[in-house]
Amino acid sequence: MKLLITSVGSLLGQNILDSIETRRDIIEVVGTNSIAANQRNFRCDTVYLVPNTESPDFSEKFMEIINQEKPDFILPGRDEDCIFLSGLKSKDPEYFKNRIPFGSSFIPKIMFDKYQSYLFCKENNLPFAETFLYKSKKDETGLNEFIEKHGFPLMVKPKEGFASSDVYFLFNRGQVRKNLKTGEKLFQEYLGHPENLSVYKNIFLHGLPLFFQLPEEEQYAAQTIIAPDGGVGEIFITVNTMIYGRAEYGKQIFNRDVEDLVKQFCKAFYKHGWYGPVNFQLKPDKNGQWKVFELNPRMTGTTSGRVLLGYDEFGILAGIFAARFKIPNLTKKKKVKGVLIKYLSDNLLLEDDIKRLQKDKIWKRS
Repeated sequence: MKLLITSVGSLLGQNILDSIETRRDIIEVVGTNSIAANQRNFRCDTVYLVPNTESPDFSEKFMEIINQEKPDFILPGRDEDCIFLSGLKSKDPEYFKNRIPFGSSFIPKIMFDKYQSYLFCKENNLPFAETFLYKSKKDETGLNEFIEKHGFPLMVKPKEGFASSDVYFLFNRGQVRKNLKTGEKLFQEYLGHPENLSVYKNIFLHGLPLFFQLPEEEQYAAQTIIAPDGGVGEIFITVNTMIYGRAEYGKQIFNRDVEDLVKQFCKAFYKHGWYGPVNFQLKPDKNGQWKVFELNPRMTGTTSGRVLLGYDEFGILAGIFAARFKIPNLTKKKKVKGVLIKYLSDNLLLEDDIKRLQKDKIWKRS
């Protein structure tokens, strides 16, 4: 199989590479990336230096790569790539039918826009964290009502984004006012236990630490795959500890309420043209009701970890969309009992490789 991974330099790109590492003898990897100085580029057999996905030049360059490489399977490394690839598939559904293993671009667009995610869930009677979009001064009354209803702490985040960038906890109205000065903002109810934040909030009473972050010790995530016929595959749930936005500790859990909720969401997604991988981040609210607060139409930064626990998203997808290649599916019926721990590792990035990719816009393994 020739596998093309877009934005291969991303954390997700690394997870896809890690998850197929033991099968590289039967998988040739072609990558694209917009930054040359990234070690993940050089884990590919061939990598192309390309403009950003949002660039007007990207589409033409990408199609040149498609025509040159003729990949059998294409996976996205970022949310924007999901939107681009699903749009590409809609333009040529026959050619990309099994090469791009997911559905229409409507759902990825909804998931990328956090407020549209909320509206979609509300319209489809799906439990999602209560959300308020502040655009201008005329929204101040609505925002005040939102604060009165949900209280502090609150979350504030950009309307579009990824990797938890520019997401803050707010504890008082003064902090709210400061955020209103920086344009359009999304306010969201805080899910979880507010008392867990108090310890870290009080640290600032002693000054600003040299190194600081809030470890998220109860980040629940559910991963599944919707088949082209609408069937929902195994639902794999983990509870993770997030360090600087990365899941560095995790273990599998079993929860029937979460499974039922995921199936409810998947039914709505399929109705609107989506099949393929889906990831949910969710928590119980103050009343114990499970609510989703983040949706992703792709694999995630814990994809390779789930393989170690016995859930192989790549193997499942390949079995559905590219069965002729007979890619081994590493999913185990009886899951591995253990926990996931991520550690930093050293990677050598050779100057000659960087210069070659920058100059030629392509690098091939010797």
